[in-house]
Amino acid sequence: MTERDWRIFREDYNIAIKGGRIPNPLRSWAEAGLNKSILDIIDGCGYKEPTPIQRQAITIGLQNRDIIGVAETGSGKTLAFLIPLLVWITSLPKIERQEDIDQGPYAIIMAPTRELAQQIEEETIKFAAALDIRTVAVIGGISREDQGFKLRLGVEIVIATPGRLIDVLENRYLVLSRCTYIVLDEADRMIDMGFEPDIQKIL
Repeated sequence: MTERDWRIFREDYNIAIKGGRIPNPLRSWAEAGLNKSILDIIDGCGYKEPTPIQRQAITIGLQNRDIIGVAETGSGKTLAFLIPLLVWITSLPKIERQEDIDQGPYAIIMAPTRELAQQIEEETIKFAAALDIRTVAVIGGISREDQGFKLRLGVEIVIATPGRLIDVLENRYLVLSRCTYIVLDEADRMIDMGFEPDIQKIL
């Protein structure tokens, strides 16, 4: 396809981009170059075609580039950041359950509310379980000790609200020495709710 063709393609899907050297969007899941395990889960979930945010954000994320994505609720944002994250983690050494206690996670996903964090966790587990990637939600309403126990066993992905994440960090249930991937889901809402100082402290 020519540059004009790609421009028309983006217009057809209401994809607007800013920044230099943006990769072309996906025309299909097959173009993402994902491993069979991930593609099988996508197919099993009934995600026949990528949504507009997924078409563009995934290609950028797979280049391990920073991205700010803006899309409506229900547009598939979670999968848009989750797929590049999972691909990145599968390229890294496995965190051994015994030898690397207190190490990890490789990725942190922060959300403004426990309800949203739980939704993200549900979506993540669909993919992570098949890839032998462990996920822990660090949120209020669940025993801090129980969460700490799971964290100490070793975990690749932590999904958390900012306040509870700071709590487990300060109590040494978790260290971020290996964390190289951070997602702020609904970042604008987190700032509106007054979490900006917490986020800055974590980062």
